[in-house]
Amino acid sequence: MIKDQHIIEIFKATDQLEKVVYLDNNTILKVFNIAWGYDIGDDFAHITTNISPEISNSDIDFFYTNEIQKIEERTNGKILYNREKNAL
Repeated sequence: MIKDQHIIEIFKATDQLEKVVYLDNNTILKVFNIAWGYDIGDDFAHITTNISPEISNSDIDFFYTNEIQKIEERTNGKILYNREKNAL
């Protein structure tokens, strides 16, 4: 059962806008766009960042949606997702 559709919708709604993504392993990522998918039986999507289209001078990163602690809009600091307030 897919449990993270609301997270994917956040990324789709803010496509090409700079976001800051905080992960469980204390990594902080700059994300403009994502490509995502689900492996058979997975409840959470795997995400590859900044490749569709490729963003120059931005890292390409890979993670799963269940690793996200928080998504923040870079320009105004608005919190788009906070795991403490939004259960998966």
